[in-house]
Amino acid sequence: MDFFYQLNLAAFVLVNGSMVYRQYRQDKRAEFSEKIQDSDAENDTADEGRSTSKSSTVASASSAKQFTNIFFPVYVLVWGADWLQGPFIYVLYKDEKKLPEEIVARLFTTGFLAGAVSALFVGSLADRFGRKNACLAYCAITSLSCLSVLSNNISVLFAGRALGGLGTTLMYTVFEAWMVTEYNQRGLERTRLKLSSIFGRMITLSSVVAVLAGLVGQVFVSWTKTNCAPFVASICCLAPASFIIASKWSENYGDSGSNPKEKKDSLKLLLGVDKQVLTLGLTSCCFEGSMYLFIFFWSPALKSSHLLAHQHSALPFGIIFASFMGAMMLGSMLFTKILTDKRWMTCRELLQTVVVLASGSLLFTIFFRSEWITFWLFCLFELCVGMYFPAMGYQKGKVVGDGERAHIYGLLRIPFNIFVVVALSLTKEGDAYRETIFMTCSGLLLVVGAVVGVFLHD
Repeated sequence: MDFFYQLNLAAFVLVNGSMVYRQYRQDKRAEFSEKIQDSDAENDTADEGRSTSKSSTVASASSAKQFTNIFFPVYVLVWGADWLQGPFIYVLYKDEKKLPEEIVARLFTTGFLAGAVSALFVGSLADRFGRKNACLAYCAITSLSCLSVLSNNISVLFAGRALGGLGTTLMYTVFEAWMVTEYNQRGLERTRLKLSSIFGRMITLSSVVAVLAGLVGQVFVSWTKTNCAPFVASICCLAPASFIIASKWSENYGDSGSNPKEKKDSLKLLLGVDKQVLTLGLTSCCFEGSMYLFIFFWSPALKSSHLLAHQHSALPFGIIFASFMGAMMLGSMLFTKILTDKRWMTCRELLQTVVVLASGSLLFTIFFRSEWITFWLFCLFELCVGMYFPAMGYQKGKVVGDGERAHIYGLLRIPFNIFVVVALSLTKEGDAYRETIFMTCSGLLLVVGAVVGVFLHD
C-alpha cells in the first residue's frame, strides 16, 4: 500500500511541477513585454508626462519587489512551522501518549475554544497596538505551544492547546491584515502585482512548504522515534521569522488615517448589517469548520478503510499528508489560472463551485469505503481547500476596510470555532459518528453554496 501513496505523491509533484514551470515561463514573457514598453517610454523624452509616468512605474515596481521580499519569506517560515505539526498532532496524542479518544477530542476542543474566545479581542488589539507586534506575539505564543508537547502532564498539554488556539487565531488574522494594509499603503494596485495573484501565490507556497514539511517531519520522526520532533523543528522556523518581522517589517495599525465614511462603514460591518460580510462569515464557519473537522477525522477514516481491506501495516501519514498538500497546491494554481490568467469565471462563481465540490467529496466518503477511493476523495477536498483560501482572501480584501481589518477577520473566525467545538465535544469512537460529521458538513456546504450565489457580489 505504501507504493500506492508514493505513486500518488509522485503524480502530484509531476503535475504541479509542470504547472509551476509554465507559470514561470508566462511571468518571464510578461516581464520581457513590460521592459520593452518601458524602453519605448524612456526613448520618448520629448513627452515630459510620459517621463514622469516612467519614473513612477519604476518606483512602484521597486516597492512591489521589496514588499514580496519581506513578506513571502516570513509567510513560508510561519506556515512551515504550522504544517510541521499538522500530520503528527493526532498521532502524538492518541498513539504515542496513549490518550483516550475522548481526551484527544477535548484537547482539540480546547484549542478551538481558545481560538473562539481570543477572536473576540486579538484583532482589535492588533489594530490598536500594531499588526507587526501581533505577528511577533504569534511566534512567541506558538513556540510555547510547541514546547508543551514535550511534557506528559495533562494540564501542560491542555495549556499548550489553549496557546495553540490563540496562535491559530493570530496566524489567520494578523499576517493577512498586515499584508493587505501594507499592499494598499504602498499603492501596489498600480503595479503588475495584483492582490488576487498574491493570495494565489500564498496558497501555492503554503502547499509546497506543506509537502516538504510532511516529508521532513516524517524523516525527523523516523530518526528520533518520537512524534515530538516536528514540534521542536517548528520552533526553529519561528525564530528566523521573528527576526525578519522585527528588522524588516514596518508597523501598521487600524483606523489610522480613516475618514468618517470609512469608520461608519466599519461600524456597519461590525454590527452585522452588511450581507456580504455575513455571507463571508457563514462561508468561513461552514467551510473552514469542515476543514478542521476533516483534519481531526481524516487519519482515523483512512485507518478504518485500511483495516477493512485487511491491511494491518502502519499508514505512511507523512506521505499521505504531503499528497494532500500537493492537491491543495494544485487547487491554488488552478485558482490563479481560472481567475487571473483565463478569467473563465468570477471569484464569486469560483467560490460557489468550490464549496459545492467540497460538499460532494465529503458525502461520497460515506458510500465508498475503499481505501483508494477514500484517499482520492480526500485529495479532491484538499484541492477545493487550495482554491477556497485565495478566493476567500480576495473577497475579504475587497469587502473589509483597512481600519478594522484585523478585528473583523478575527470576528469572522468566532462562528467556525464554535461550530468545531460543538462537533468535537460530542466526539465518540467508531465510524458511525465520523460519517454523521461528514454528512452534516456536506449538507451545510450545499446551503453555503446557495447563499454565496444569492448574497455575494462580484
